[in-house]
Amino acid sequence: NSYFTTCNSLMALQIKDLLKTIFLVLQPRGNQKHYASFIITRVIMGPALFLHHFWSSGATLSLPIEFVRLVSKQMNWHLELASNGKLLAVVQDQTIEIRSAKDEFGSVIGKCQVPKDPNPQWRCVAWSHDCTLLAYGESTGTVRVFDLVGSELFLIQPVTSFPGDLTYAIAGLIFLEYKASAQWSAELLVINYRGELKSYLVSVGTNQSYQESHVFNFSKHYINGITGVIYHPAHRVLIIGGYEMDDDGAGMSKASSCGLSIWRVLSGAPYYKQVTSYEDDVGIVKKSSLFKIFHPSFYNRQGREKDGVFKMRFSPDNTRLAVIHFSGKLTIWSIPSLKQLREWKQSEQPGYDDIKLEWKLSLEKRKKIKGWCSNLNIVFDEEPWWRSG
Repeated sequence: NSYFTTCNSLMALQIKDLLKTIFLVLQPRGNQKHYASFIITRVIMGPALFLHHFWSSGATLSLPIEFVRLVSKQMNWHLELASNGKLLAVVQDQTIEIRSAKDEFGSVIGKCQVPKDPNPQWRCVAWSHDCTLLAYGESTGTVRVFDLVGSELFLIQPVTSFPGDLTYAIAGLIFLEYKASAQWSAELLVINYRGELKSYLVSVGTNQSYQESHVFNFSKHYINGITGVIYHPAHRVLIIGGYEMDDDGAGMSKASSCGLSIWRVLSGAPYYKQVTSYEDDVGIVKKSSLFKIFHPSFYNRQGREKDGVFKMRFSPDNTRLAVIHFSGKLTIWSIPSLKQLREWKQSEQPGYDDIKLEWKLSLEKRKKIKGWCSNLNIVFDEEPWWRSG
């Protein structure tokens, strides 16, 4: 209600400003032609700019229905293997088990206690680069950091969050090495589905603490929010996934049109810089013109079902990126250029029709499908699959 009250107030101000402009134009003046041109501009641009504000406002942000459906079909539990391959985090309903590879992950060396989450499929977990810290993100946007024995070191709560609003859930938790000061052990990036990033410096040991370092927002590039983020340590870049984007005749790159973008991590302000192609640079100029506002897709895109990025995974040698889209399409991209190498629509993939329409009516089959959806990461990690491409 408060949001629509704000919208009504903005519209009232637009009308009031427009009437004031008309009154000024009707006054006797020397240059009526100038004022006539001015009033025409205000009459045309006023409603368009208001609609632009309405659609791009963060208050109207909602995640793609297809994306929400896919995430909600995943298993409640999560598995995350540390980069050294020696530790495994098993996220359960109200505990996180830290298991060691010494006996094929049979022994539990640490157990973290976490509150019951209303949307457990929307949780995430990440290891630090040195495998000594474990970060856990809740669907509410709250982040907890644990050590290897399961002790909670930090509790980072979001400034803003609304119950049931999954846009505040954590899309990505990323630990970065921090060498600028010996005071801090690591840098933790927390990115929610709204595209809001917060960086925290964390310190463990005798001076155990954390502090906010900087904030960044990807919403200018992803006005409908993001659907995922992945970090490439060798190139120090973030790859962001989201909605596919309308070309609108602007001529953007293939990656951008599919909802992918790559951002270089900088040591200082502005902290992140988008790596663009020539097509993207030309597209940015075209999309900033009036053509963007008056293009039919500007008004029709809200109710139209779009494709987008669902899952991303690097190849074992970190030179390629596999992406699964909402539609079931699978694409392969080179890193760090983000040039598309291969693409398979769902109908072109072997065994795609094994999941039959009538299976959706069977509870047993639906459970099997749900399990398949959760095993995407396992498929991505199979070395022979990459070699065969």
